[in-house]
Amino acid sequence: MDPFENQEHIYSISELNDEVASTLTEAFGVIWVEGEISNLMRSAAGHVYFSLKDESASVRCAMFRMQNQSLDFELRDGMQILARAKVGLYKQRGEFQLIVEYAEESGEGLLRQRFELLKQTLQKEGLFDELHKKPLPKMPKTIGLVTSPKGAAVQDIIKTIKRRYPIVRVIVYPTLVQGNEATKKIASAIDIANQRDECDVIIIARGGGSLEDLWCFNEELVARSIFHSKIPIISGIGHETDFTITDLVADLRAATPTAAAEIALPTTSEIVDRLNRYIFDITQLIDYKVNHFRHQLKSASLRMQASHPQSKLQFNMQKLDLINEKMQKLPMMQVRDLKNIFKISFSKLLASNPKINIEAERQNLEMKNMALSNAIIGLIESKRNRFSVMTAQLEGASPLQSLSRGYALVTNEDGRNIKSVKKIKTGASVKTKLSDGSFVSRVEKIDSD
Repeated sequence: MDPFENQEHIYSISELNDEVASTLTEAFGVIWVEGEISNLMRSAAGHVYFSLKDESASVRCAMFRMQNQSLDFELRDGMQILARAKVGLYKQRGEFQLIVEYAEESGEGLLRQRFELLKQTLQKEGLFDELHKKPLPKMPKTIGLVTSPKGAAVQDIIKTIKRRYPIVRVIVYPTLVQGNEATKKIASAIDIANQRDECDVIIIARGGGSLEDLWCFNEELVARSIFHSKIPIISGIGHETDFTITDLVADLRAATPTAAAEIALPTTSEIVDRLNRYIFDITQLIDYKVNHFRHQLKSASLRMQASHPQSKLQFNMQKLDLINEKMQKLPMMQVRDLKNIFKISFSKLLASNPKINIEAERQNLEMKNMALSNAIIGLIESKRNRFSVMTAQLEGASPLQSLSRGYALVTNEDGRNIKSVKKIKTGASVKTKLSDGSFVSRVEKIDSD
């Protein structure tokens, strides 16, 4: 059989390599490939040549200077990467190779792609929109913590709460914060907190970590649980540079777990300012009420003067004088008629004795004065009780209360608090403050627990 019988054209090596290169490029185009770098070499021009391998095979790769310089990390042997490349052929040698256009470290790169895809999906659905963000309560009574009960984050948050606002109640909804099971646990904890409806605000917290460590906070299930929560949620995940899907969906993002606790709680100065505003408002309201009642009293007094019996008596006396003047000018018959009229008018005048009207008006005035006094006293007493309650709450948060219960505050010679026996030496002078005074003593012996 003739080996050239079915071949119409005899290829040169260059033609063959050109055809193969074109076929590979057209068939595969740009692909993603993952593997381990080996046999890495750098040319003087800045190009990089290496092999990508897995357990059973390898392929030669080339990455030119411009693409290599755009990377934010340095390629090295043994590194696992995810590469975007064109499939081609090195024609001079007829070697199959990949022309790498972009590369990133494997694992984290895939997670970042998943992060961006989910971010775009949820953003289109409006889960990040500001109009869905719920306002935080100004003075919460109960704070819920969705976090690991054994982590450092929960301890930092509790310390911050005791320092800033110790009267607030804290409820921990325990959950895993890392691993495959953490996603369901976090979403379940958020749902449970909403079902119980026993806290005013929820803090989702975790300490810092890698992208893989924090990945459970980038899952769609957690994002939708946060979005559907009726209780406002603050996210305090990782460090300031860490950013998750949870941060975008939450009603407010804090840079750290400690910052989340600080955002959720008011400071002592804020409480004092609010009390001062209440006192000012109460004073203004009392002044308004007093002025209003004073105006009503003045109006009532003017009305009483206008309808006073003395005014009517003076009017009738003037009328009698006028009649008497007319009587002197009329004939005797008319005089008799006028006398009769005078007697009738005088009888009516006697019937309308002013003492009756005076007594009725006096009783009415006393009733109004009593109602005014009772209203002012009741209003002042109500505002005083409210002020006393808020003052008691403020005093309850004061560290001086601990001294009145038998505790003491110990400081060194410089006035600094002594929190540990490791901070003091034998023979040192210390000052002890009690609720009613203080005394200075010298340390003779130190025992550590």
